[in-house]
Amino acid sequence: MICGLFGVEYFRRLFVIELGREVRRMSKIGIGFAIAVVIVATSSCLFLPQLTGAPAEGSISLEPQILPLDAFGVRRAEIVVEGTNVGVFSFWIENDSLNLSFESLDGWMFSRIAFETEEALGEFELDESGKLDIASFSTNVSFENVVDFASYEVALDFLGDFTTSFFAAIYLEMRNSDDIEISTIPTVYLGTIFRDSGQIDLNAILTGELHVERRNCLAYCDLFLINEGNTEASLVTVELLLEIEEEGTWFEFEKVKLVSFEDELNIAPGTYLNISNEIPVKGRTRVTADIHSINSDSIRLVCIFESDF
Repeated sequence: MICGLFGVEYFRRLFVIELGREVRRMSKIGIGFAIAVVIVATSSCLFLPQLTGAPAEGSISLEPQILPLDAFGVRRAEIVVEGTNVGVFSFWIENDSLNLSFESLDGWMFSRIAFETEEALGEFELDESGKLDIASFSTNVSFENVVDFASYEVALDFLGDFTTSFFAAIYLEMRNSDDIEISTIPTVYLGTIFRDSGQIDLNAILTGELHVERRNCLAYCDLFLINEGNTEASLVTVELLLEIEEEGTWFEFEKVKLVSFEDELNIAPGTYLNISNEIPVKGRTRVTADIHSINSDSIRLVCIFESDF
C-alpha cells in the first residue's frame, strides 16, 4: 500500500449538486453498532481477525456494512488473520429465503456460528453495555467438534410484502490446530431483496458515469448518478478507491467514503445527482467508485487517469 504521497489532506469535498427532482433524506436511525474485532488467544501469539468491510480494531462504525453483489446475486466477506484469508462467509436470496454459507481455510475451523436477521436496525437486542446481545441471536450454534463448513437457510416471511432490505448480524469463533482461538464482535451486514409487484418494479435502478479530468492545474473527479427506476433509491452510499500503478501493479493509496449510510441520502425516481471531488493524482491513477443502495443493485464505475503534474 502506498501512502503519504500527496500531502496530509487527500480529499477535500467540493460540492454536491442535485438536479431535477428533490433528493430526500430519511429520518435518522437511532442505533449504531460497534463493528470492531476482538480476540481470545490461548497462546502468546495474538492474531487479529478482520471481517471484510469491518473497520480497524478499536474503531466504531455507526452503519451496517454493504458487501458487493456479484453477478450471481451473492455477497461475500473474508475473514483475515495477519493478512491471511482463513475463511469466508457468503449470503444470498433464493426462493424467498436467506441462504448463508460459512467456509474455513488454511487449517482454521469454526467452533461457533451465531447470527440474527431483522427487518430494521432497531429490532436487534442489545446487552447492558449497548452492544449487540449475541445470546439473543436466533441461530447460536457451538460445535463440540469443530467444523470447516456450515450452511443455513432462513425464511424471510417476517418481512413486509413491500420490504426490499433486511439486516444480518454475524458472530464467529474459530480455532486452528495449535488451539489458537479467535472471535469477532458481531458485524451487521445489509441485504437486499428484489421484488416485482406485477405492475411496477419495486426496486430502484442506479446508473452513472465517472470522469476524472484536469481543471486549472488540479484533477477533479466527477460522478454522475441517476435513478432510472420507479422507486426511490434509499440510503445511497458512495465510496472512492484510489490506486496508483507501479511497474504494472496497482497499489491502493486511499479509500474515502464520500456519502455514508449515516448521511441518509435518498434519490427519487428520475432524479440525477452530480458529486464532484478534488482528488490527489500522480502518474497513472485508477479511480473506482462503488455505489450502493438498500433497494438497488450495486454498481462500480472505474476511470483511469494519466496525470502529467
